[in-house]
Amino acid sequence: MTFIKTYWNKLFILSISIIALILAFGFILDTQGKELIDKAFTQAIIVFGSAKALNAVISLAQGTELDLPFLTVAIGQVLDPINDLVEQFSLIMLASMTSLGIQKILLGFVTNGWFNLLLALNLIILNLWMFIRFKNDANIRTLFFKITVVLVFLRFAVPLMGYVNEIAYEHFVKPQYNIEQLNENIIGVKEEVSKVTHETIKQKEEQSFLSKVTEKFDSNYYAQKIEEYKKAADNSSEYIVDLIVVFIFQTIVLPLVFLMILYYFVKGIFNIGRNKELK
Repeated sequence: MTFIKTYWNKLFILSISIIALILAFGFILDTQGKELIDKAFTQAIIVFGSAKALNAVISLAQGTELDLPFLTVAIGQVLDPINDLVEQFSLIMLASMTSLGIQKILLGFVTNGWFNLLLALNLIILNLWMFIRFKNDANIRTLFFKITVVLVFLRFAVPLMGYVNEIAYEHFVKPQYNIEQLNENIIGVKEEVSKVTHETIKQKEEQSFLSKVTEKFDSNYYAQKIEEYKKAADNSSEYIVDLIVVFIFQTIVLPLVFLMILYYFVKGIFNIGRNKELK
């Protein structure tokens, strides 16, 4: 009991080290963490593909022209604001996929066998150093302790980001911003816009000369076509904005907040007993 009271801090570090080694070499966190990041990355690619498909369909619709007397009207231009939003959304999706790609690279780095061996070596040396002292070794031992803590932090921070991301999405974000449903809505908008465009082109090709002449002076026809495009794109801006919100939160804001919290946590640990020598 006296031994425990005397060396409780060293025994605590030893216990943490054993747990860290078990988790590191058991890959308990890593496998699920990789799956979660891969899932988010795949999801981002699918949504990005849907956005680019919608962009292509709207671009085609913007080129759909109807002839008025002495004037040609591109009725698809009514979709121009939505197309601008889709293009901005595509850039955000690229940033999101970049963020997830970096997380995958970092996860592969910190779960690599060589990194685990380096971590194990540092933890073994640190714990031996706790009980075996050398003359005037306080400063270098403190520095070695901090380096080891940083390695432990890096080893588990990245896999944990995947867990935090998934928990936050499933329990707090998904009820209001369901990525799968929003993506289906975007696909639905794409199909509706495409349908109106193809019907318009087909109708123009099949019309007789007399019908075309009559149509030129029929303002209701143009109003109807514009209304069809507006109806096809109804609520699309809302869907896109919702996806922007969820992907910025999920792939940019949340990882940054998570890293910031862990950074200040580790920094706070380093500040505790900064002027005290490890005994």
